[in-house]
Amino acid sequence: MTSTIERARADGRRVLTSEESFALLAGYGVAVPRARRARSPDEAAELLAEIGPPVALKVESPDILHKSEAGALRLGIAGAAEARRAFDEVVGAARRHAPQARIDGVLVQEMVRGGTEMVVGLHQDPQFGPVVMVGLGGVFIEVLEDVVFGLAPLCRGDALEMVRGLRGARILDGVRGRPRADLGALVDALVAVSRLGADAAGAIRELDVNPLIVLDEGRGALAVDALVVLDPPDD
Repeated sequence: MTSTIERARADGRRVLTSEESFALLAGYGVAVPRARRARSPDEAAELLAEIGPPVALKVESPDILHKSEAGALRLGIAGAAEARRAFDEVVGAARRHAPQARIDGVLVQEMVRGGTEMVVGLHQDPQFGPVVMVGLGGVFIEVLEDVVFGLAPLCRGDALEMVRGLRGARILDGVRGRPRADLGALVDALVAVSRLGADAAGAIRELDVNPLIVLDEGRGALAVDALVVLDPPDD
């Protein structure tokens, strides 16, 4: 963890790349999709073949935090020609959105099918220290505002209580013919993020995993998108 943060700071960055964020989460036991950075359209096509279709392509830039808002994201890419075209489209959209932005390539990422979208977050509170959040993810977080907070580090019992405290928690149990979600994997991810927050107090200001896709029972949960914002070195 320390080396990743030190490299970013030495590079003058306050935001980790998607690759760095995934590596940080994976180091704490949070499952992440296969993903590699492409620096050219041809490399994007090669990575598609390596990872296997379909994939998502999204810009890697410390200056563009929300890729979908910038239009710098393409989903469901299945062929080599499509991957090359998507690379150019993503970079072009990023440059139009933020002409001065630093662009470090395009992430080619495995797409995850099915599951329930959740959000797991972390922020450093000046009074309470690292605070962890869980809620229904994707577009629902802004609409439903169904979230629960807890102080890090969490034990599994704490994490389970947080999840059960959500108004929409029943969706994880399987409703209207939906399969049960892997509640244990969600709890494990929440505990892992809380440990990361406790270890990184004074280094990480904010972490947002949205979505964390919780697959059917027994299949785990994957952090599909992650944003990590660092504290300034002199904070």
